[in-house]
Amino acid sequence: MTTVLIVNPTSGPNEDSELVPNLVDALQSQGIDAKLCPTTPEENGQGLAAAAAKSGANLVVVAGGDGTIEAVARGLAHTQTALGIIPQGTRNNIAASLNIPTDMAQAIQVLVAGERSQYDLGKANNHYFMEVVGVGLEASLFPCGDDVKEGIKSNYWVALKSLFMGLKTFLQFSPHRLLLRFDGRRVRLRTLQVNVCNSPRYGVEFALAPQAKMNDGKLDLIYIDKPSKWDHFRHFFAAMRGKHLPHERLKMHQASTIEVRGYPALDVHADGECIGTTPVIVEVVPKALWICVPTPELLATFAEQTSAEKGGIFDFMQRPEAREPKAPEPEAAESGPSPQRPPM
Repeated sequence: MTTVLIVNPTSGPNEDSELVPNLVDALQSQGIDAKLCPTTPEENGQGLAAAAAKSGANLVVVAGGDGTIEAVARGLAHTQTALGIIPQGTRNNIAASLNIPTDMAQAIQVLVAGERSQYDLGKANNHYFMEVVGVGLEASLFPCGDDVKEGIKSNYWVALKSLFMGLKTFLQFSPHRLLLRFDGRRVRLRTLQVNVCNSPRYGVEFALAPQAKMNDGKLDLIYIDKPSKWDHFRHFFAAMRGKHLPHERLKMHQASTIEVRGYPALDVHADGECIGTTPVIVEVVPKALWICVPTPELLATFAEQTSAEKGGIFDFMQRPEAREPKAPEPEAAESGPSPQRPPM
């Protein structure tokens, strides 16, 4: 079996100079000999993945964050080459949505003992995505968020300025008129934003559509009609905790094709990448991608391992000698003067 390993060496909160050799060693220890292909600022992994599939690779393993995984997935769409995922990012939303563990050894075990299944992709104006499309406020804020992240790495003044610009955008953004078409329905509303989700989690661990499945042939549409800024803030804060805001105007629908028009035109992002403005047609692409995922039996094994590791920390508390105080040892009978301590 021909395997290609695509690695983003800069993924995660901290760069790790040992990431690549550790990955190669860990894969080889499980009998996987992979051709190494690092990403670069000019090549995000999509071209590398497409070339691997064209050359006949059976498996492309990607080690990186959500952005790198999404780029590789676009390169493998509509091919017979399977995608293997070793999460190395800050959020790892895609891995969480697919029940792939963030532990490197367990993620590699999924490649060896897991199963290969077909999953859906979304497509927004011919741009493939795995997680979400956002229309409106969120898409307008994404560039500020990217600048904040880059500024934190290099220049705190840039980060602070970008944070201020993001706050200004949020405060000045007002609800817009939108027209939605899906499943033969036409919905007119006034809102701050609309989301179309393929996966249950995205962004800063937002769980806007916790029931969404990446293999059901449907997309999940979420919006609040006529929200206040406070409604919007509460809704997304609740989503960060995996909960839903109990709001009578919060609407959720499932559809295979959704058209969104904004008056005036609104910014659109797909998986955090700005792809233009409305109008946008978002559609599901069923079974577009083969992915290595854990079997139920493998998930049970991982759960047992995690439970054992957590319990191991407190094992000493479970031992009888740790719970019961020791009886004092009998004192030696005095037979003379106490021995002198050796000089310091």
